Amino acid sequence: MTKTQNLFFSCVESRIQDHGSLYGRFHIGTFFRGQALTFANALRRTLLSEIPGVRIKDISIEGVTHEFALLPGVEESVLDILFNLKSVVFAPCSTPKIENFRVKYVSKTDSVGEEFDIVHEPAIIRSRGPRKVTARDIKLPLTVKCVNPETHIATLTGDSEFLLEFYLSLSKDQYSSTSPKKNHTQQLSQKPVRPGNELFEKGSKHILNFESVPMPIQKVNYGIKSLNAKQGSEYIVFEVWTDGSLLPQEAVDFGLKQLTHMFYQFASFENKTFAKRFLPKI
Repeated sequence: MTKTQNLFFSCVESRIQDHGSLYGRFHIGTFFRGQALTFANALRRTLLSEIPGVRIKDISIEGVTHEFALLPGVEESVLDILFNLKSVVFAPCSTPKIENFRVKYVSKTDSVGEEFDIVHEPAIIRSRGPRKVTARDIKLPLTVKCVNPETHIATLTGDSEFLLEFYLSLSKDQYSSTSPKKNHTQQLSQKPVRPGNELFEKGSKHILNFESVPMPIQKVNYGIKSLNAKQGSEYIVFEVWTDGSLLPQEAVDFGLKQLTHMFYQFASFENKTFAKRFLPKI
């Protein structure tokens, strides 16, 4: 008798966690004994390593030439400001151009280290104290949104102007550790500058050495549950925590598509000699 599987995939719980993070719990099945562990582990690793996120790069602060400087009229050091900025979570708005980039990660396996500038306009913080500067004060391009606008960035104690500028790109979290570092001067020269719209005085703009690693998936957990002991069937309880830049449902959908494509490439080799000689017909 041939065994059949009744497949199901459902979200049984979703909620908003602290600091804007999102949680989702899914039931995935049905699997024969031993299949669930293989499937769940592959899906977990894919979610933790393959989903692209928004990365901060090319940060410039007016009057600052290095990361260990101190700004007059600012309570935090430049290094503290950079760490605070690292806590801000950005998400791309749904536009056809960005969605096409997400699809590109599914259709290519050699995309490690590839990144995509969401927009060529910078994100800007321009403020004058005394006041507290938060992520809500960031003037973002229309294609990007901030997930946690209450995040603290700096405290201005004087009445001098504070000006910070950076760019955003959509990339994998492996980018910062696998790609060769570009020359900062070369990066700056590649940015298009509109005539008459320069924020910094000529010669005062310095790109700070700062690595931002996007981690849209914060945590993934799974458990294997028995569905029918007599038939030897089981299902997966799959839990996903995201940073709020995407829904857990979107993350799981992306991971399933990525896995499907990777396995399909090996199953669709042009040379079928091995399959014809050693594998049974399906």
